[in-house]
Amino acid sequence: MTGNTRLKLPGFGRSLEEFDTGPEAKYCLHALWDKFQFLSSGVTLREVRMMEFMNQITDKPEWERKVFDEGIVNKWHEETMGARSQEMDLDGDVYMSEEMFDCCIEELRDKAKEYKDTGLISILDAEVRVVKSDLAIPSSLNDLLKATVKPLEDVPDHHKDWHPRSNKKVLDLLHPSLFPMVYGTSRVLPYGKVPLSSCAKFSGSGETYALPEEERRPRPPYPNLMGSTQWLPSDVAWADAGTTKITSYINNLHPDDHAELYSVLEKFVAAAVPLWERCLFMRRVHSLDPTGISGRRIFPVTIGNKAFQPPEDEEEEQRSCYWDGEEEQVGDDWILTWPEPYYYENRTRPAKMRPNLRAEFPDGLQVIFKLANIHLTPSNPEYEGGSLHIEGALNDRIVATALYYYDCDNITESVLTLYQPVDTEGLRQQAPRNQYESTERWLGVSNYEPGLQLLGSVVTREGRFIAFPNVLAHQVEPFKLADNSRPGHRKILAMFLVDPNFRVLSTSVVPPQRKDWWAREVRDISPFNRLPTEIFDMIIEFVVDFPMSWEDALATREILMEERTMVDAEFDIMMDDNMFNFCEH
Repeated sequence: MTGNTRLKLPGFGRSLEEFDTGPEAKYCLHALWDKFQFLSSGVTLREVRMMEFMNQITDKPEWERKVFDEGIVNKWHEETMGARSQEMDLDGDVYMSEEMFDCCIEELRDKAKEYKDTGLISILDAEVRVVKSDLAIPSSLNDLLKATVKPLEDVPDHHKDWHPRSNKKVLDLLHPSLFPMVYGTSRVLPYGKVPLSSCAKFSGSGETYALPEEERRPRPPYPNLMGSTQWLPSDVAWADAGTTKITSYINNLHPDDHAELYSVLEKFVAAAVPLWERCLFMRRVHSLDPTGISGRRIFPVTIGNKAFQPPEDEEEEQRSCYWDGEEEQVGDDWILTWPEPYYYENRTRPAKMRPNLRAEFPDGLQVIFKLANIHLTPSNPEYEGGSLHIEGALNDRIVATALYYYDCDNITESVLTLYQPVDTEGLRQQAPRNQYESTERWLGVSNYEPGLQLLGSVVTREGRFIAFPNVLAHQVEPFKLADNSRPGHRKILAMFLVDPNFRVLSTSVVPPQRKDWWAREVRDISPFNRLPTEIFDMIIEFVVDFPMSWEDALATREILMEERTMVDAEFDIMMDDNMFNFCEH
């Protein structure tokens, strides 16, 4: 956008649903966007266990060395083949077959080579992938983050922003739900940009834009995927030598007061880019197939009509059973055959199959920032966990998340669990005729269950950086104090990447909406700079509607949270509509 061109972005001069449909247009996959929705072809329980095993191995110290030590590998083999199968109810299967174990070790050795080069590990990577790293952030940068966040923590108790309905366990230090973009109310610059250094001077500038009536009406079949508000990202430009530069203010983080934290967050964005590039998948508008989706280790329907086999050395006593209206001959004591992995091939995602964010999007990225602490005390010792959700509403256009756990003290192990939506209709059509029971048992799913499948969990320990695409639903699992005699905490930096193909309204065009920021600017202007503080504060109190007061921001946050609850409910409905249904149509 040049200085003479009027701004047109979704929610300001453009429909929230308008997008480029040109022959070269492409977008990142998204759990809520039906046109670019990822649906898994289904992952067998055996492959889930293979991913679980490799994920656990890569959590071990020096795993990248140990995986080449045959003595240690033999010990892992003994542990895996023995106790695990006895401890778990595996529906007659073993935790891991010899073929599965051998395949895992070969793959781990390839992962070790990539880890030595990059410090990154791809996990839960049946089709899309999650990326984790304990090396991406040096300890010096971790210490800088702690130091620069401290001023946000060291505020009087009456200024602490405890997250609603968290029972004073979740302390929001920086949250995008406060002072968000409100369609029809927030002001937007139709021309030009809000400068970072003097952003507050632009408070009150710009125009409001009411969404057309048709966009305010519910849109079937899922009317609540978008809301009346939008989280405001910051614009991030590319700088020299792989670094980044935040070029517009971070919502609710004053750039003059927190200049050093801005510099630290720029380093975290730069560190997140390689993780995002490994977990992002894009699809062209006129193509059904995203580039770079991984091949499967085990296919659930490759056995064909040999899903069930009679017991060895026994006469085949067969019975007739009616299944889905069709007759099938299956012996009462026939045994399900469990599929084995294909021959191993390197699953490292080549650079040419990954997006290159700097090269493909030279104008930079849009990133939403959040800082939150979970505090536990002897009188409040347990965190109950979070809800299963997708990040943001559809109009936020978040396509990937990066989470950094920078400070954990006196808490039990915490994990993040991830689920993926499944192409249930495609799975039903691919299954051998009338052998739906084998498909259900291979995948660990049941008829009439929502089309959502557990992929696995990631340990969220201190110093770990995790990234995943916003096609996966995720949930923070419960944890508690390790020692009930003293407090404990977990501190998190979250960064949400907006689809770089689909730019949204950001802080570069939406001036600060905070009344307290605006009042600071007014205070420096004559004659207000000569007034007694009490008189000045009284004058500011008379200003209503805009800029937004703290009380108005809290009320707006309640509306936003209700809308996000409806988004989560809508996703649940989508998964219910996509239920496993193995009846004949």
